[in-house]
Amino acid sequence: GGTVSGISQYIKGSEEHGCPPLKPEMKTVAVEPQEQMLITDALGGEKIGEQGPHKIQGMGAGLVPKNLDLSVVDEVVPIHSDEAMKMTEELWNIGLPVGVSSGAIVDAAVKVCARPESAGKFCVAIIPSFGERYFTHPMFNEIKQKAEGLTKQPLPEPFDNREFGFETARG
Repeated sequence: GGTVSGISQYIKGSEEHGCPPLKPEMKTVAVEPQEQMLITDALGGEKIGEQGPHKIQGMGAGLVPKNLDLSVVDEVVPIHSDEAMKMTEELWNIGLPVGVSSGAIVDAAVKVCARPESAGKFCVAIIPSFGERYFTHPMFNEIKQKAEGLTKQPLPEPFDNREFGFETARG
């Protein structure tokens, strides 16, 4: 709640927090597990499907965080745990080891950006964590095995960074 609220208050403006509006027309999209649509419920929206436990660590802990400023949220995009896990694997496969909550956020951003009304607009997805803590998580065993089976490529020879304005050869 703090990340989406703080960034939105800063950019949209918040008299309460002394932030002049920089881009008040910005649209803020919150993301939550489809299986636990508490933010949607708090905003008076309709829940989709069966509600209960989900597999998105770091998101939807059974409550709406007190630091979530609902007044800055323009839309809530629910993402099913399976979709979040699939996107997380795709991100790992392109070299972005992230957690499942980040997978959910990127999946939501992709869906929002695919809408016709989003054409030509600037979109930012904040990935709140890095996946180093998940390297030993059972969910990523298959990805780890694939990575371990890749042929290692030799590293290129080091270059002299002084060519690029640094004071020493190695930066």
